[in-house]
Amino acid sequence: MNMGLGVMLIFFAIIFILWGLFSRKQKNRIISRALLVVGIVALFTSILLLIGIYDPYSNHIK
Repeated sequence: MNMGLGVMLIFFAIIFILWGLFSRKQKNRIISRALLVVGIVALFTSILLLIGIYDPYSNHIK
């Protein structure tokens, strides 16, 4: 489950990062920075999901 979510999230992260980089050429700095931040957070989350450090479906409290 984590692998699929991580792979899907990495595609969204790449889209947000590229969209932020292309909008940086225009005069819209706030939106481009927000898109870059969202893309970087999604990229880090997908990396954590793919390597198994973050597991939202595990049952830690027993």
